[in-house]
Amino acid sequence: VVLRTNTAGTKIYGIYDDGVVYYPWPWRVNGVDMEIGPWDCDEGGAMTPEECCSKIQQDVSYPDDNGNYIACFVEEPVGGPHNPERDDRAIVVTDGKGTVVRAPVAH
Repeated sequence: VVLRTNTAGTKIYGIYDDGVVYYPWPWRVNGVDMEIGPWDCDEGGAMTPEECCSKIQQDVSYPDDNGNYIACFVEEPVGGPHNPERDDRAIVVTDGKGTVVRAPVAH
């Protein structure tokens, strides 16, 4: 699951800047597709990536049918210390149908 943070990478902002983290795919257990999430990682103030990931992993503590446990990937916005601006890439955000949902960011 992707944990989108503030630019500094210290707090979870979520894709809508509301602290909510979504997992957009079904989680298949015993041949049945399940919806997991969303998770509010802004309860009592924005959580750190570690706090949010722990919350998610406690909620989904069982593997999928492939034996995979939920894992967290921290994504800082462009310009953060671990995601600096670069001239050789552009970011285009699309929905599940491939439709662009945000203006492309060249950096």
